[in-house]
Formats: sequence, C-alpha cells, structure tokens
Amino acid sequence: MRKLVLAVSMAFLAVMGSLMPATASAEATSVQAVSEIGVAADGVEFAVAGTLPPRSQLTCHSYTAVEICYEKGGDHWWVQDQDSDGASAGVYWENIRNGSLYRNGTCITSLGKGNWGQCNKDYYEDSVLNGFPCTWNRGAGGDIICSSSGYRYQ
Repeated sequence: MRKLVLAVSMAFLAVMGSLMPATASAEATSVQAVSEIGVAADGVEFAVAGTLPPRSQLTCHSYTAVEICYEKGGDHWWVQDQDSDGASAGVYWENIRNGSLYRNGTCITSLGKGNWGQCNKDYYEDSVLNGFPCTWNRGAGGDIICSSSGYRYQ
C-alpha cells in the first residue's frame, strides 16, 4: 500500500511539474521521501553546511519558512530554514528527461534557522529540473510536507 501511495504521489508531482506556474501557492501536500543512490536509507539526503555563493550564480525562491536556491554551475541545491519552529527545511526535486521523470530526491537541512545547507547533485544539461519547498518536523515523527506548487530551475 505504501508503494502505491508513493507511486501515485510521484506521478501527481510529475504531472504538476509540467503544468506548474512560475510562483508557489499556499496549497501543500504530503510527499514521502524517495531513495536515490548515495542518500540515506530513508530516502533523505541531509544538507551539509556551506557558504552560499553570490546570488548572481543562483536562482532562489522563498516559501513559508523555507528558501531554496539552485546553483546551475555545479548542480547544488541550497536550502535555508527561515523559521525557528524546530522543523527542518528542504527541497523535493524532480529531474525530467525526454518528458519522463528520470530521478528525484529530497535535500533537507537541519542546520538551524538562518544557516545554509547544500546538497551536491549532477544533472544532465538538457533535462528539466523542478524544485518544491518542504518542511519536516522530524521530532514529531511527521511526514515531509512539500508545496504542491514549485519552481522550474532548468
């Protein structure tokens, strides 16, 4: 059953990614983290601390307690938690090639309010990349909650 819910969620996000507007909405949906090679067993990659590059090298969007930035030159996701509510901030990303979902994952920062964390990826230049801002109250054992609207980064 869990795999069915995950498959339906991923299909929904893939369709929404191709239809999504350029701005985020306040609507949110629960998304289970998805495994990717090299990430933690539960499907979440935890961001490591880093120094944010100049904003001119980034495409950034803020959404209710989360700021996500993508650095195309290097394929890095940068995530900042903007709320001291105890929840972690993150980005659920989808990489689409030839019109189909190629791979996806979640980058979560637990570095505290105002600190930037980054996850290093490697995407094909001719692919589409969508990012959805997320929060995760791990201490309460909750799901990762991601906006159903996101942003196209490449």
